[in-house]
Amino acid sequence: MIFMTEVKVMMTMPQPAIAIRERVKTGDIPQAFGRMFQELMPVLEKEVRCVGPPFAYYHSWSDDETDMEVGFPIAGEGVTKGRIRPFQLPAVQAATTVHVGPYDKLMESYTALMEWMKANGKKPASYMWEEYLNSPEDTPPEKLETRLIWPIE
Repeated sequence: MIFMTEVKVMMTMPQPAIAIRERVKTGDIPQAFGRMFQELMPVLEKEVRCVGPPFAYYHSWSDDETDMEVGFPIAGEGVTKGRIRPFQLPAVQAATTVHVGPYDKLMESYTALMEWMKANGKKPASYMWEEYLNSPEDTPPEKLETRLIWPIE
């Protein structure tokens, strides 16, 4: 079963993070996530303190390619190491909801969120991000929770 929670409008707070940015063919996104998270883990375990759930920040996307940044919110300043760079999640007004279900069904919740914004006179920004509230390593796909954060222009 797939569902999303009620849509809420909220102000996000600026949040320091470390992240890796990559342009990825849309069909390769799951493999890119694994590769990028693996690259981040040694730095996360030894050099910074994680203070929240992992995220994917989508700078732009098309049917063919996605410009995305995968990372973790941290306390203090980020580090630069290889492809890992400091990043900051922005302070914005955003429409948010939580998608419950497998990642391959996220588009259903994005479509519903976009329809909600249109019905409520809100214009979605050209970027958004997701926060992964539990892990596919120990959570069945139908119980995965992903917070969608779509800034409003």
